[in-house]
Amino acid sequence: MEDHRANVKHTGPGTSPRFANLAVVNVESDPGRPIAYEALSPGTPVFDTGGAEVGKVKKVLADEQEDVFDGIVIETADGTRFIDAPQIGAIAEHRVDLKLTAEAIRAQPEHEVGAPMYEARAETSRWQDLWRRITLRRLWKRD
Repeated sequence: MEDHRANVKHTGPGTSPRFANLAVVNVESDPGRPIAYEALSPGTPVFDTGGAEVGKVKKVLADEQEDVFDGIVIETADGTRFIDAPQIGAIAEHRVDLKLTAEAIRAQPEHEVGAPMYEARAETSRWQDLWRRITLRRLWKRD
């Protein structure tokens, strides 16, 4: 029995037929479709108002309980920078466009990781609560 895959010519990146039909995306000319901030992934290129790439998305900041988009943290040549949501012009599949110039981005505050937050656990069983208080275990949950 002859293998029908032997005559397939792979023209895409790599040598696997799985990647044969993939095209290389030019993020400068094809930003992709607009997406919600929830779909934005780390590593997405970030561009200033002049169209120059200034960094890559490191983290998306949002309050999930309130469904409020706060902004993004980007990794630049000068370190990490926090970009507030109103300063973001567009979020697309392949890029993020800012309403800031490169100089204004450098002037943005460096992102600081906050202290961990703790919340008390309310136990329903009186005996479990007493046991945890005696042994001082699992009274606090770290986020």
